[in-house]
Amino acid sequence: MDQNPSKAVPLDPMTTLKDNQRVTPSAIYRAILQAIRDGSLRPGHRLPNERELASRYGTTRATVRSALSMMDGQGLVRRRVGSGTYLADDADQIFAKLDITPIKSHDDVPSFLEILEGRLLFEPAMLSLVVSRATPEDYEAMADALARVLAAPTWLDFKEAIYGLHGRMFAATRNRFLIQVFESIVADRRAVRFDGLDTANPVPEPVRRQAYNDLQAIVKALASRDERQADKLMRDHLLRTLATVNVYQ
Repeated sequence: MDQNPSKAVPLDPMTTLKDNQRVTPSAIYRAILQAIRDGSLRPGHRLPNERELASRYGTTRATVRSALSMMDGQGLVRRRVGSGTYLADDADQIFAKLDITPIKSHDDVPSFLEILEGRLLFEPAMLSLVVSRATPEDYEAMADALARVLAAPTWLDFKEAIYGLHGRMFAATRNRFLIQVFESIVADRRAVRFDGLDTANPVPEPVRRQAYNDLQAIVKALASRDERQADKLMRDHLLRTLATVNVYQ
C-alpha cells in the first residue's frame, strides 16, 4: 500500500471507456472494479472527489454519486466526513463475492446484457405493484425462494433459485403481461444454460452470501411496504450485475 493512501490516486485506467459506452453509474462502477483488478487502485486509497470523477467521465455528479452509493451499499468504499471516499481495506476481496457472468452473443435469444438493460427499464418500478398487491402467501413464497438461493448445491441450481425469487415478485404483481415477460426472460436464459460453463460445480460461499444479502434486502423492503427503498435496492442490484458482466473485458 502507498505510504500516503489519503492522497487521491490518479486512476488513469479508469478514464478509458469504450467510445460507444454511455457513462452510467454502472459504467463508473465497472471502471473502478477494473482499476482494483489491475492494481492501479488498492485498498485504503482515496478516490477522486465527485466533481473530479464527473469531469473525468464527462457526466454529472449525480451519476457519480449513484455509483458511489452502489459501492457503499456493497461495502466496497467507506466515506469519511471532511476527508473523502476511500476504498475499503478488504476491497481487493470483492471479486470473490461477484457472480461474474460472461457476455455471449446468441443468434436465437437475447444476450444477458440485453436482458439486463431491458429489466432495468421496468423491474424496479414494477415493485410498486408488488407493494400494493402482494399477499402474506406471496411473501411466504419469496422467503422459501430466498432459502433455496442460500441452499442451492450447484451453480445451475443457484441461478434457478435466483430467477425463482424474481418470478415470485413478478407473480405478486397480479399482472399477466409482466408475468408473461418474465417467463420469456427465464426461457431465454435457460436456453443457453445461463451462459454457464461448469454448471454442476458448487457456488463459492461468498458469491452465494452476497446474492442472498442483496435479494433479502429487497424482499424486506417489499414486506415493509417501502416502495421507494425496494425500487432503489432492485435498481442497485441490477446495475451492479450489469457492471460485472464486462469487468474482465
